[in-house]
Amino acid sequence: MNILIVEDDADFVEEIKSRVNALCRDPQYTVAENFESAKSLIESDFFDFIFLDLRLPTNTGSMDSDPQHGRNLLDISISHAPGTPVFMLTGSSAEQFLPEMMALSHQVDIWGHGKELSMIGFQPKHRINNLDEKIKPYLEAFDSVCEVEINANFELDIATSRLIRIFVASAGGVYCNVSRISGGLSDASVYKLQVNDGAGVRIHNSIAKIGLPSNIQDEVERHDRFISRLEPHATPRKVAMLVYGAKKTSGVFYSLAAASELNGFSFVEQNSIAIIDRLKSILLRWTDSAPQCRTTIRDIRRSFIDEESFQSVAGLIEHDWVERFEATSIQVKWGCVHGDLHGLNVLVSPDQIPVLIDYGDVGERPLSTDPITYELSVFFHPEGPYQQSDWPSDNTARNWGKPDFVDTECPSPDFFNNCRTWAEAVSVGKRERAAVAYSYLVRQLKYPGCDTRRINALLDGVKRLFDSA
Repeated sequence: MNILIVEDDADFVEEIKSRVNALCRDPQYTVAENFESAKSLIESDFFDFIFLDLRLPTNTGSMDSDPQHGRNLLDISISHAPGTPVFMLTGSSAEQFLPEMMALSHQVDIWGHGKELSMIGFQPKHRINNLDEKIKPYLEAFDSVCEVEINANFELDIATSRLIRIFVASAGGVYCNVSRISGGLSDASVYKLQVNDGAGVRIHNSIAKIGLPSNIQDEVERHDRFISRLEPHATPRKVAMLVYGAKKTSGVFYSLAAASELNGFSFVEQNSIAIIDRLKSILLRWTDSAPQCRTTIRDIRRSFIDEESFQSVAGLIEHDWVERFEATSIQVKWGCVHGDLHGLNVLVSPDQIPVLIDYGDVGERPLSTDPITYELSVFFHPEGPYQQSDWPSDNTARNWGKPDFVDTECPSPDFFNNCRTWAEAVSVGKRERAAVAYSYLVRQLKYPGCDTRRINALLDGVKRLFDSA
C-alpha cells in the first residue's frame, strides 16, 4: 500500500507508521512536511491512502503553519486524486473547517469488498488511540484486493492494475489473465480479462476500458444512450464502472458471453462476407430508422477531426480543392454509428458472431461511417493487416469507392467489395461516401508516422468518386 503522510511533526509521523504497520501487510511510506512538497507529491505520484495534517507550513523552515494550508491540500487531493481516500488529522485550530470538509465526504465501496467507506475520514490528533479502529477497515479492504493475482505478459501501470484487481475481487475472483486489446490511437486502453475463482473456475470473460474519468464517463453515457438500442447480443453487457481506488483513473467493465482470440481483422482475407453481413444485421436498429438531411462536408469532417487539429495538418494535403470541397452541401443519411469500427473493436466469437466494443465515439454521423472506417482501418490502424502493404498502388487508390478499386493485385477482393456495397446500402449516394472517406483520411494525418502518400492518393480517389456523382 502506497501511503502519503503529510505531517511536520516527526514523532507523530512515527506514531502513524507504528499503528499502520500493525494493521497493513506491506505499507510503503512517503512523508511530506509542508504544503509545497505535499502538493507536488499528490499531483505527480500514486498513493492508495493519504494522511493529512491540516496545520502545516508552506515550505521547510517556514514559520507560517496554518490549517488553511491543509484545507487547500484537501482540495488538491480531490482534484488530482479523486479516487484516493484522505484521512484528516485535525486539531482544535481546524474546527472552523470541519463542517465544510465533512460535507465533501461520501461513502463508497473503494476497493470492491462490498462495504462502503468514507472518502474523507477524520481523527483528532489528541485522540490518536482511536486511529487504529478507524483505519483498520481501509487497510483490510486494500490487503484483500492485493490478494488478487494478475497474469499479463506486459507491464501494467499501477492505476490500471489497481482497477483490475478491484474488479476481480468485486466479482469474487482471485486470479486474472489480462491481454491487451489495442485501444487504437485514443487516450484510453482496452483489455480482455479472464477471471477465475478460488477453485480455478472461469467466472468472467470481460472487457475493460480504462482511462481518464471524463473519458470513461463519456463512454458510459454513450453506451446508455445509444448502445442500449441494439440487440443484446451485439455488445457485451456493462457490469461495473469503477471510479475509486486508482487516483485519477477510472474503468468500465463489460461481460462477454465467451472468450475468443478472433477480431474483425481476422476475417479480412477469409469469410469476410459472413462477418460483414452479420455486422450489417446487428446494426439494423441504428440504420433502419435514420432520416436523410442536408449538411456540409466541413461539418462532417468536424465530427472526425476538430478545426484546430485539422488546421495543424492541412499542409500535408497535396490537393488544392479542399476548401471548395468542404464548403459543399450534400445529402446524407444521418443516424447513430459506432464511429470507430476498426477491426479490433469487433470481437468475433468462436461461432463467428461479431460483438462491438469501445464506445467512446458512438454518436450521430453519416451512416456510411462504419463500413468505410472498417474498410480503411486495414491500412491505417496500427495493427491493420495492410498497414505495410504495397497495395493499392497510387493509380489503384484513385479508383477508391468504385468497383475498379479491386484490381487483379487486390489481396482481399471479397472484403473490399463487400465493404463498398455495405456503404452503398446505408448511404444516400456517392457524395456521402466521398465525404466520409475524406473525413476519415484527413483525421489520419494527425497521427505521427501516418502514410501521407497513401492518404493523398486515396484522397484523389475520393474526389473522383464525388465528381462522378
